[in-house]
Amino acid sequence: MKIKGILFDFDGVLAETMQDLFNSWRYSFYKFGVEIKKEDYFPLEGMEVIKIAEHLSRKYSVDIQKAPEILRLKNEFYLNNHSFRFYKGVERFIELLNERKTLIGLVSASPKEKLEKTVPKDFLEKFNVIISGDDLELGKPNPDPYLTAARKLNLDSSECLVVENAPLGIKSAKNANMKCIAIESTLDKSYLNEADLVLENFKDLFELDLIKELLKG
Repeated sequence: MKIKGILFDFDGVLAETMQDLFNSWRYSFYKFGVEIKKEDYFPLEGMEVIKIAEHLSRKYSVDIQKAPEILRLKNEFYLNNHSFRFYKGVERFIELLNERKTLIGLVSASPKEKLEKTVPKDFLEKFNVIISGDDLELGKPNPDPYLTAARKLNLDSSECLVVENAPLGIKSAKNANMKCIAIESTLDKSYLNEADLVLENFKDLFELDLIKELLKG
């Protein structure tokens, strides 16, 4: 079937937020006496945020009962200390998809509050559907986030293309029987081998024949 919709992860795909997120997690765990490593966090991107707190707590031998407090500290630090920048080409790409009336969805594990408080409102309004971490009981790598987005767009899985940057998000897309393009924005290619195609940068999307055809309208 022809691709009729594109579903995007947010952190590490559309916006350069992963370093700020890591800094926030590092701050919150430091309050409990441990120094987490970037390589332990980045592969978890896309996981439900409370599960990230629990996973890292187990990894660093922190009482798992402290996970909600660690998450609260992380969220508070991020909201007060984040910077924000889209990857090159993102705003133009989304604008072109809007002009061609291509259906687009944002599928993120981030809480809705974080998205609404940190992402420009006019950018979020460009998406036909937004699925946040608050919307579902089962997050990535389960297929539910992407299947829910497709259903809300009235699209079949075969009509959707997913753009991801992390292993759990790729698994979620593939479990939903969707084609997936991965971008090496935060992890190298060795982490992304389950994707149908891996690109170095977001801007490389413009060079794909599939995208060129889609943007023709």
